[in-house]
Amino acid sequence: MRDRYRRFSFLTDIGGMKNALGEMRGLFFPKQPVLNRQAAAPALDGAWFAGALGDKVARHPDNALEYPFYGEPIFTEPLVGFVRGDDPIFEKLKHVIGPHHFTPWEIMAWQAENNGVEPPAPGDLSVVSFVLPFTKSTRDDNASATVHVSERWAQCRLLGEIFSQTMVGEIVADLMGRGILAVAPDVTPLFRKKRYPAVGWASPWSHRHVAYAAGLGTFGMHDFLITEKGSAHRMGSFVVNLRLEPNRTRPENIHAHCLHHRGVTCLKCASRCPAGAITAGHGHDKEACYRKVASSLRYCTAKYHIFIYGCGLCATGVPCESGIPAALSR
Repeated sequence: MRDRYRRFSFLTDIGGMKNALGEMRGLFFPKQPVLNRQAAAPALDGAWFAGALGDKVARHPDNALEYPFYGEPIFTEPLVGFVRGDDPIFEKLKHVIGPHHFTPWEIMAWQAENNGVEPPAPGDLSVVSFVLPFTKSTRDDNASATVHVSERWAQCRLLGEIFSQTMVGEIVADLMGRGILAVAPDVTPLFRKKRYPAVGWASPWSHRHVAYAAGLGTFGMHDFLITEKGSAHRMGSFVVNLRLEPNRTRPENIHAHCLHHRGVTCLKCASRCPAGAITAGHGHDKEACYRKVASSLRYCTAKYHIFIYGCGLCATGVPCESGIPAALSR
């Protein structure tokens, strides 16, 4: 879409509809790459993964917006972190999120079975987590919005998710070709978002919680992850059969970077929420948030000509938009 909007986007935005069905039904994902069992698997380290992800973001043609922002990048340089596959936090997530949430071993066992090999031990696995920050133009546009998601943010929500999955799919395919078992949980038919009794809408693999596990950030009142590059971002992660050294320290306080949780007057995210879904007494109401976000599908399709829903107002125009708030970063 170089020089015009698509027409009849409810019917013609095939990429958006495939993305939605993939997210909710596990459909339309490409076939998993086949493990090259004859290859001598190289000993890749964390620097290799940081470099591979950084290079994809810097050079990949799909890291780009559509009309009327054609060619602008979606994301800036990523943050990358690692967590061991046998880290006890993954068992904790089965209590925090629910028993449906995969451990790295569970999702890797599925990939191993697909390839007719024994699943590696949890201690031989690592999870690569990454944060993809939005550009200042996208943050500024959404910060100026008061009711509906901005057009740049909506495009980033859709095209950024597609790019992230494409990028990870390419890296996983490269690893499998080198003889290294790897899997991206959100690019498999097992990844289906649905409403669970205890936590509401959730998926079987939470990029946000994995990013916290890898030391990339902590949770704010809005439930976005507040990282050293802020809370305006998308995230991704994948599991590899390598022992990668964790490169960041995970804060014990899951709200360490949130002003309100640290006793500093703020709640700017609450005042930014058009649905009133964030309050001091009850935190983030996921159901109220979901209703607002889901209702934006018609707006985004009619106004922006893309099949996507979104909001993100609470992550922009706030002290944690582009970094850890100054009062907490010193």
